[in-house]
This record gives sequence, C-alpha cells and structure tokens, in this order.
Amino acid sequence: MKPEARRRLPPLRMIATFEALARLGSRSAAAAELNVTLGAVGKQLRALEQWVGVPLFEGDARDPAMTLAGRQFAQAATAGMDTILAGLEQISPRTEAVELRILAPATFAMNWLMPRLHRLERLQPRFRVSVRPTHTGEDWLPLPHDAAIRRDGFVPAGYAAEPLLREQLTAVAAPQLGTVQASPETMPLLESRSRPGDLDRWLAAAGVERLGLPRRSCAHFYIAYEAALAGEGLLVAPSLITAADVKSGRLSERWPGIAVPGATYTFVHPNGYGVRDLVAPFLMWLREELAQP
Repeated sequence: MKPEARRRLPPLRMIATFEALARLGSRSAAAAELNVTLGAVGKQLRALEQWVGVPLFEGDARDPAMTLAGRQFAQAATAGMDTILAGLEQISPRTEAVELRILAPATFAMNWLMPRLHRLERLQPRFRVSVRPTHTGEDWLPLPHDAAIRRDGFVPAGYAAEPLLREQLTAVAAPQLGTVQASPETMPLLESRSRPGDLDRWLAAAGVERLGLPRRSCAHFYIAYEAALAGEGLLVAPSLITAADVKSGRLSERWPGIAVPGATYTFVHPNGYGVRDLVAPFLMWLREELAQP
C-alpha cells in the first residue's frame, strides 16, 4: 500500500483511552490507570466516535455498553497494544526498577504482607513494591494500583482473578487473660463489624449454645486485633494473621482444636497489555510465602 493511500489513524491518546476502558470495563478504572479525570476520559471517547464516524457505545449510562463495532475495535486495540509492548521489550528489555502498586486489606497488609516485602526485594532487586491498605466497603477501584488482594470475592469487569487462600479462623487472646478457661462464655469477647458472623460461627463450633453473648464491637478488624494484643478479650481471627504473635508469645491460641473457615482471598489485576507480565513475579512470590508453614 502506498503511504498516501494509508488511512490516517486517530490520535494515540484517543486509542489509549478507548483500549483502557475496553480492558478495564469501567470509565473510573480507566481514568485511574491513565491518571486523568472522568471528564477527560469521556471527552476522548466522544472525540474517537466522531473521528471514526461510527457509534462505539450505546445507552446513556455512566459505563454504557459497547456496540458491535466497539467490541470489534476493542479487540483490535488491545491486540495492537500487546504487539507494541512486545516489540519494545524485544529491542529494549527492562533494566530499570519496576514500581508495583498493590492494594490489600488493612490487617493483612500491615501484619503479614508488609513485614515480608524485604524478602521479595532481596530476590527481585528490580522490584519496588508499595502497598496501600484498604478497608471493608472502601471504593478501591479509583485508587492507583497494578493489582489488589481482596477478601470480598468482588472481581471487576476487565480484571483477571487468581484464588490465593481460604482463611482458617481460631480464637486467640493475650496471655495476661489467663491460660485456662472452662468455656469461652467466661471470657470478654471482641468482634469487628467488618467481619460479621465470624465470632458467632466459632462459638457455635465450640459448642456454645447461648446466642448473642455480649461482646465489644470494633469498627475495623485491626482495631479489634490491637485490643486483643492489649489483653482486652478473646478474638476470632485468621491463623495466617495471628501466627507471628502466637509464636512470639504476644497471643496464645485458645481451644486450638476448634477452627472454622473464613473468607477466600483473591488476587485481582487488570487484563491487558503489560499488566500480566508486571505482576506475575509478585504473584509467584506471594504464593510461595503463603505456602510457608
């Protein structure tokens, strides 16, 4: 094809915006990834539709559905971005530091993940991982991230999901509360409002027939956990989180033969060019750490 006969491409900013929306499935997620406002995303998409002269979306919703033409172009745009990045990697492999942004539940992030990051950086010197703790109910999609660890089962449109583990919940308390109790009913109880039902399910497994035992209710799990460390009561918590404090003697496991399953943790990340390769070494390391006894 002669150069003068080749069709002129839309500006790359329009294509990049459209590809991000098609891959992530949400204008807010696309805006977060591109570091622009929702209005800027909408402006680029409208300009692209005017450029091609064909409707790419239908409906008036905030995240309208794609037309057939939109879906066809989305496949081509994502494949094109993959090809471009593969070509760049082939001629100029990454040697600079890799910045990886991870979102994770607050207690898991602070008590388990962040204290282990030095091991990852020792194995993968190029990696610079930043972890942002998130809270139950928080709208995390607009937050800048390359991947997220979730315990609520939510997988956004345009994201891939990898199961990580299923919690095992046991009861722990500080040693100063005493080492022998005839029944959990004799102890002060702690509960987090962000984990409703965990305490009552464990009490039922422990054979406690009395319903609705009084307990101190905390807004977040990490607050309840600090209260347990301070000796204020018995807390039902994931053994993954409590293991280090049990080993150090700051907490003791009460009735260790009694455990109930908790939430399932999932590793989620946006689909599309570059992201899978970026997060793959971190995910592999994460699985290896979780498999440690």
